[in-house]
Amino acid sequence: MAETVSVRLDKDDVKEIEELSKLEKKSKSDVLRDVLELGLKDKKLELALEKFRNKEASMGKAARIAEVPLTQFMDILVERNIDFHYGIKELEEDFEGLI
Repeated sequence: MAETVSVRLDKDDVKEIEELSKLEKKSKSDVLRDVLELGLKDKKLELALEKFRNKEASMGKAARIAEVPLTQFMDILVERNIDFHYGIKELEEDFEGLI
């Protein structure tokens, strides 16, 4: 079930939404839903990376937070030059229940 949420936007943001709406031939609501979905994915990834960097989450748990496969999360760590700080304990945690 969908829920209506009100948000105040400044004029520049509204103008950009209207421009995207015209370019994509979509309603402003559809554009906003697309933007929100992309933003939520980015936010989850950034949160997962932060938790991994701070050793608050294993690589597997961080990948689950980001809602991406573990291999993709590992690729992102390499792309961003983030140290894996990964040992046997973390490996066991990530594979727990798979065997």
